[in-house]
Amino acid sequence: MTWIEVVDSAVKISLGVLVAGVIAFLLSSTQHRNELKKAKIEREFEMLKEVAEKVENFNSITLNYWAFATDWRRRLVLDSSLPKSNGLLDAQNKLFDSFSELTKAESLLLLFGYSNAQIKLREYGETVISFKKRVECVHIPFDPNDTTNYRKSMIDKRSELFILLNDIYKTI
Repeated sequence: MTWIEVVDSAVKISLGVLVAGVIAFLLSSTQHRNELKKAKIEREFEMLKEVAEKVENFNSITLNYWAFATDWRRRLVLDSSLPKSNGLLDAQNKLFDSFSELTKAESLLLLFGYSNAQIKLREYGETVISFKKRVECVHIPFDPNDTTNYRKSMIDKRSELFILLNDIYKTI
C-alpha cells in the first residue's frame, strides 16, 4: 500500500466516524429533548389532575355547607332565636379549612403559568365567600331565590373553571 492509499483509507474512515458521531449526537439530542417534553407533559397533567381533585373536594364541602346554611336561614324566618346546628357549625369549619386546599390549587396554576385558570379559581372562591357572608348576616332577608341564585352562581363559576382546565389539558 502506498502512502496515498493509506491517507485515502484514513480519510474515508475518519469521515465515516465523523458522520456516525454527528448522527449519534443529533439522535441523542432529539431523544433527550423528547424525553424532557414528555416529562413536562406528565407534570402538567398531574398538576391539572391535582387541581381538579382539590376543586372537587372544595366543591363537595361547599355544597354541604350551602345545604346546612340555607336550611338554617329558612328556619330562622320561623324562629329568630334558632342557633346554628352542629351540622352547620361542622360544615362551616370544614369550609374554612378547605380554603387552604383551594389556595394550594391556585398556587399550582400560577406556578405552571396558567393565570387565567387561577383567576377563574379565585372568582369561584370569592363567590363562595360572598355566599358565606350573606348567610352570616342575619339582618338582611335571605329568601329561596337568593339560595338558588347563589348555588347556581357557584356551580357556574366551577363549570367555567373546568372548561378552562379542559382547554389547557387539550393544549399540553
